[in-house]
Parts: sequence; C-alpha cells; structure tokens
Amino acid sequence: MYAIIERMETQTAVKPTDYEQTIISIMRKLPPERLPYLVEFARFLEFQTTFAPDSTPLVPDDEAKWDELLAKPDAKQLMRQMAREARAEYLAGETSDIQLTEDGRLAPG
Repeated sequence: MYAIIERMETQTAVKPTDYEQTIISIMRKLPPERLPYLVEFARFLEFQTTFAPDSTPLVPDDEAKWDELLAKPDAKQLMRQMAREARAEYLAGETSDIQLTEDGRLAPG
C-alpha cells in the first residue's frame, strides 16, 4: 500500500495541483489503518470514471446545492445528528457492506 502512496507522490512531485495537495494533506493526517480506505475510495472513483462514464459525477451545480443546504442555520446540527445516528447504527451492527455491480452501481454487499 505504501508503494502506491510513494508512487503517487513521485508522480505529483513535479508540481502538485491543489487537489493533489489536499489529498496528500488528508492522507498524512490519517492513522495508518485508515489509509486503505482512502485508496479504495480513490479506486472506486477511478473505476466509475473508467468503466461507468455514464454515471453522474459531482458537478459544480451539485456542489452549489450542497453549499446552499449546508449554509442553513440548522444544517450543522442536522449533520451532527445524522452522523450520531449513522455511528450508532454501525456500532449496533445494523449496517451492511456495499459492493460495485458489473454496471458500476453500488449494491448491498
């Protein structure tokens, strides 16, 4: 796994973009046991782009909608409540794994 990260840093060492810098910054803050999750998510995004190009990516319009929703006064409280509920479900074993279907969609694992 670290070889992947080292290769990533080598490829971007010339002049990293803001996105690359952000990813590297996040990666460096994560505990080592969480790094595989970051790599798997990156692979998921790569797969979507490569094998499921018809899937709808996040576009600036979507981001603007999220910004608008999150700017509302009660958004932070709502997000915290949702996070607490999701964590409680996870700790109670009420969640399930997800997997990619052959057509690039998410499905229960």
